[in-house]
Amino acid sequence: MFRKLIKDEIAKIVPEGTSFSVEIPEISEHGDYASNVAMVLAKKEGKNPREVAEELKNKVAPRLCSGRFSPLEKIEIAGPGFLNFFISQSGAIEYFKNILKNSKIKNWVKIENPQKINLEFVSANPTGPLTMANGRGGFYGDVLANVLSEVGHSVVKEYYINDAGNQIKLLGESISASEGKIPEKEEYYKGEYIKELKGKSAEEAVRFLLGKIKKSLENAGIKFDVWFSEEENLHKKNELEKTLYILKQKEALEERDGALWLADHVLIKTDKTPTYFLADLSYHYDKFIKRGFDLAINIWGADHHGYIERMKRGVEALGVNPERLKIIMMQLVKLVSGGQEVKMSKRAGEFVTMDELLEMVGLDAARWFFLERTPNTQMDFDLDLAKERSKKNPVYYVQYAHARACSVGRTHRFWFSRADLTLLKEREEFNLIKKILQFYEVIEDTSNDYYVHRLTNYVYGLAQTYTSFYENHRIILEDKKLSHARMKLNETAKIIIKKSLNLLGIDAPEKM
Repeated sequence: MFRKLIKDEIAKIVPEGTSFSVEIPEISEHGDYASNVAMVLAKKEGKNPREVAEELKNKVAPRLCSGRFSPLEKIEIAGPGFLNFFISQSGAIEYFKNILKNSKIKNWVKIENPQKINLEFVSANPTGPLTMANGRGGFYGDVLANVLSEVGHSVVKEYYINDAGNQIKLLGESISASEGKIPEKEEYYKGEYIKELKGKSAEEAVRFLLGKIKKSLENAGIKFDVWFSEEENLHKKNELEKTLYILKQKEALEERDGALWLADHVLIKTDKTPTYFLADLSYHYDKFIKRGFDLAINIWGADHHGYIERMKRGVEALGVNPERLKIIMMQLVKLVSGGQEVKMSKRAGEFVTMDELLEMVGLDAARWFFLERTPNTQMDFDLDLAKERSKKNPVYYVQYAHARACSVGRTHRFWFSRADLTLLKEREEFNLIKKILQFYEVIEDTSNDYYVHRLTNYVYGLAQTYTSFYENHRIILEDKKLSHARMKLNETAKIIIKKSLNLLGIDAPEKM
């Protein structure tokens, strides 16, 4: 698309290996694309960035801004030396025509070297029901899998079941304490759900709770390809011992103070019991070596932040390039209602479950509100806004735009596949064409950096742009040729809105 064209032209005139960006600005007045290339070069060469920007502009403009169907209308210099690129109307329409003529929309984005990717997310301990906080990582992983699959990767969605270790022992003791068999302790799990587990052993309770977790995920529209049990797949198959043997062969282990260490981290404690770290190394050995994934993406909660570097060093000790392990941290989420935070604590039994949240706001709103923020920022989930059935609610606004586009197609059915798109000359038409053409880059960027919030931002902006077109211009006119062209634009916008919502796992209703 346009960004690739701009990057390719700039690459021809800058030193080989120069790393620069071409991005879509958040503010439309800053152009359709903006690049930092002048500032990158100026820093390397000790020059004034605006002077470098002027030189680059003079070299690139003749290639991209001249001719009847030139892709760019103009290039401007802004701020400390940004190059801002403005797409020409004729260029946008030519690209739009070619896209619709030569390929189906579903094939816009395909990568050259697809990878086999393991995407592990949620993985909440089976010691209680899923909370609404689990929804953030759950929906994020689900949508990321959709995007990665969309561009051609082979993705396996996996849930790691932590059904071995101290938390399971603690669950059993919590049940016994609720039955009055042993004294209560501060660290025990509490809440109404513990009462449901009376009479069950820890193992039976895990199976019961795991069944509830699976049902909650099903309600949330999240399906996993693999449920990987720590107990069944690692402990019972002696995989931890095998992992230790591999590390010993690589001379990566050291015995100190009666414990077995990998660098600064203990694998076997002084009482000869394994640590979680060893189990995690065995798990990742299984991913990379036994199952042969090219890439493993783990979505973790904020409390695991200090664990990232340890895991990367661990997989490197196993002989795996640590760059093949990608870890996304999901920051904390607060539920807010009436301006007040709704307190949650799983262990104390005070929490809102995922099922309760879905019942309160619905699946579409729950997905949207979790997905519209970057994972590395804490967020407030506005319960009151999520319940709104008006244009104030962003997901409702986008769905309404799709329903509007559908209504046009239902009311006026006629042949418009050979529409003359050069008849589209109004500002709102041009803006909508440009917005549609950005779909390719949104999906491409998301598949590279995993920021799925970009998709909610995009489709909301697309809905706004479509609404402006719809409200400012009649689509069905006495001028049949112009009607056909606008119908084609309407139909394409409808397809892209629906495709974006489908990737987000959100319904695209045809009537509202």
